[in-house]
Amino acid sequence: MYILSISSTQENTQLLWESTVCTERCPQKGVVRQVASKLVRALSQKGLALLVNHGIPECKMKAAYRALDAFCELPDETRAKYERVSPDNHGYVKPGTEKFSEEMELRHAFNITGRDRILPEDEVHGFRSAVDELTRDFKQLATLLLTALSVGLEQSHDFLLSKHAHIFDSGNESTLRLLYYPPLGAPVQGLTRCGAHCDYGTFTLLAQDCEGGLEIQTPCGERWVRVGHLPGAILVNTGELLAVWTNGQLPALRHRVVMPEHCGRGRHSIAFFVHPDDNIPIEPLDTKITIANQETTPCRLQKKKRSVLTAYQHLQRRFRETYAS
Repeated sequence: MYILSISSTQENTQLLWESTVCTERCPQKGVVRQVASKLVRALSQKGLALLVNHGIPECKMKAAYRALDAFCELPDETRAKYERVSPDNHGYVKPGTEKFSEEMELRHAFNITGRDRILPEDEVHGFRSAVDELTRDFKQLATLLLTALSVGLEQSHDFLLSKHAHIFDSGNESTLRLLYYPPLGAPVQGLTRCGAHCDYGTFTLLAQDCEGGLEIQTPCGERWVRVGHLPGAILVNTGELLAVWTNGQLPALRHRVVMPEHCGRGRHSIAFFVHPDDNIPIEPLDTKITIANQETTPCRLQKKKRSVLTAYQHLQRRFRETYAS
């Protein structure tokens, strides 16, 4: 059974989108239609939904957090052996490498882009098993959501699945990213955790600890709103390619991670970036999203002729911007 509810706390400007989801391997058609309707409504109105009862236990998240903590405690020269080397997105990303804003961004990240990639198993025992289990679980959840979104967009149930056929295999840039934001004794001028940006792919699944700091920009760009924390929940947010496919009817969510008022604790999160296969051309669909009690907007091809990019070309263009420094 799938339930969508909203809980908003004005005092803390917290926004919670909640959708009860389980990871059935072969969900019934009626179940898929139900979650499709509610997921599309959430993504079209706010760009995000919060998934609970998704079947990924919290203990697996914490095991990955511990593995990343142990890696970050290694000497600089040891961590350097595992650094990301462009254009490959796999590997360690040290603080200050990425840049989404004019501020210095303080975070450690480790990207995993496929099976049997080089991981620091010798230095951190259990690192591989922690990420292998998570990638399997996140891929299964992503498969359910891709099916639901296809139905919600009035396409065949395998429309998006066929475009994401090689998740975590060669020819697909989907990425599991482990993130650690170290603590500070006090706020530092010109320093943030992650600058404002939209994710590059189809959608992102995000798990995070209770430290907080994630904010989203309202659809009109008028203000930033804090996203509340629900233990064990996974947030799904729209990426740029899904926004292109739907001609903006499912808008890409602009978000950031700010420094908390009290900087004494670190922050952990895990992001699973779901990308189409590299050779998939990204063009708007000729469809419209119908929401009950809401005006519909036709999804038409843009009048201005634009070159069609493949998923891989779009991603590499974004990487060049992110790592320009």
